[in-house]
Amino acid sequence: MHPDRPKPRFAALRAALVGLALGVDLFAAGSLLLAAGAGSTSAAAGLAATFLVSLAAGGWAGAPGARTGTPVWRWLIAAVSLGVAAAFGTAWGVDGAAGHTAPARALGLLVMVGVPAYALGMLVPALAAWEQRADEGDDRLPDDGDDSGFGVAGSLALRLVLGLAAGSALCGLVLVPRFPPGPVLAVVAVLVSLPFYFPRGEEEGAGETTLFETETAFGSIRVAEIAFAAKRHPERRLYLNDEIESGELVRTGAPTFGYIAAAEKWLGEVARRGDAFLFLGGGAYTLPRRIAERDETARIAVVELDPAVTRAAYRWFGLRTEHRVASLHGDARSVAQALPPESFDRVFVDVYDGSESMPYSLVTREAWECVRRLLRPGGTVLVNVIGVADGEGDLRFWSTVRTFAEVFADARLYAHLSRDYPDRQNFLLAAGIDALPRLPTRAGLFDPWPRPEWPALHDVVTFRDSTLVAISDDAHDAGLEAAGLDDDALDEDDSIDDDDGFDDDDSVDGDGRFADDDRVHDDPRAPSDHTAPRIQHPVSSDEAPRDHHGRAGAD
Repeated sequence: MHPDRPKPRFAALRAALVGLALGVDLFAAGSLLLAAGAGSTSAAAGLAATFLVSLAAGGWAGAPGARTGTPVWRWLIAAVSLGVAAAFGTAWGVDGAAGHTAPARALGLLVMVGVPAYALGMLVPALAAWEQRADEGDDRLPDDGDDSGFGVAGSLALRLVLGLAAGSALCGLVLVPRFPPGPVLAVVAVLVSLPFYFPRGEEEGAGETTLFETETAFGSIRVAEIAFAAKRHPERRLYLNDEIESGELVRTGAPTFGYIAAAEKWLGEVARRGDAFLFLGGGAYTLPRRIAERDETARIAVVELDPAVTRAAYRWFGLRTEHRVASLHGDARSVAQALPPESFDRVFVDVYDGSESMPYSLVTREAWECVRRLLRPGGTVLVNVIGVADGEGDLRFWSTVRTFAEVFADARLYAHLSRDYPDRQNFLLAAGIDALPRLPTRAGLFDPWPRPEWPALHDVVTFRDSTLVAISDDAHDAGLEAAGLDDDALDEDDSIDDDDGFDDDDSVDGDGRFADDDRVHDDPRAPSDHTAPRIQHPVSSDEAPRDHHGRAGAD
């Protein structure tokens, strides 16, 4: 979870407050407007339609810019609109309901129902964005947030509906029978104004300052610093292609991503002093730097596609030449294939480009066999996998896990949130190539998911660099028809067998995989075995610009 998210209790109270205000306004204004129409069905329908249309319009108007938080001025606008409705309702009650003409009733409907519903509706998407900061980035530090799987939209809708019901019941049963509707609306206006004077959490995201931004051949890079309220430490974030990739506290360099903290804890339990580490994926170099600071004898190599990302890590994220981190710039799979076997004790895989999906070339069986080849006896591999374990997208996740487990018999899985969490979250896949060292039961705050309890999904597959796809008879006939051919014409060609579509040679081996035949080519996504990595050793002190803010040593 996001460490700078608003406290759950404040999110719940503000959502309930909006619902309460909507309920009170609807009932109080309705008691004035429907009295003139003797409670007719047409008047009630007009009231409901105005309320719903205005609320929807406000939600639509409030969506642009809502992602930055809940601007406090929206609360002020809602409070002012309710205050105007209160004044209008007071004057309406003094004049008496029976004397109002149809235009006056239309104006009253607009002022007492339409405008307040519109203003309160503008708060809804901003509240959703505010609560989303509690759930976004499953890779952030966990806390006591709701991980029941109900979701942000469902949780917000429930609070709004409960608030609306409570406001209507309170207004109908207690307030309106005892007090005029005008003063009741005035009290609600005061309550709605409170977040304007006490904007706790609403504008925490407004303190983001862009420190660096550039475009490279591989995409966009942005470094931002977040200043929080009260005594919270500022956070520095790395964005790649507009997706947050890394984060750490400015003063201590501590990671703000939960999976990085969990990986650091896990590696600390299995690693020995002087181990050789390979990191596929660098980002802000937070974890390699932390390991270098913990063990000055560790030998660390990082594979990062974009050299500009490495420069950003030196410039903005506390990486120093003293950390002795060797950078290898190139495609992770290609670099891994070019490295000599049994070169590393620990391998950590964390390769993403902003899409929250690992490249296919890194999740195939051949890719994991390449990683295994790099490990020394007693070596371990740890992988950050973003996915959905139970819901839309779970087949890709479990296919990744299955492929990994086919190469590493001792595969372990650790989950950040609950197993049935319906949205994307971080998982850690881990394995060793022999009995030692024993793998940790937990990975920081990540819970273990024992292998016997993994679900057995029917359509889970093993990812391969080259896959033979069986063609059905119907598809076969349709292809012939589209090509203007028939089976008789193909029978004259000995290169195609009538039964299985392949010549009786060694182009397909017994288990259905492509063999080494000149007529069959590997998946073009699979990198060449002959690609040599470009190795960049730590730059000199003069070449590595320092953070002008300075940084203390990590905890």
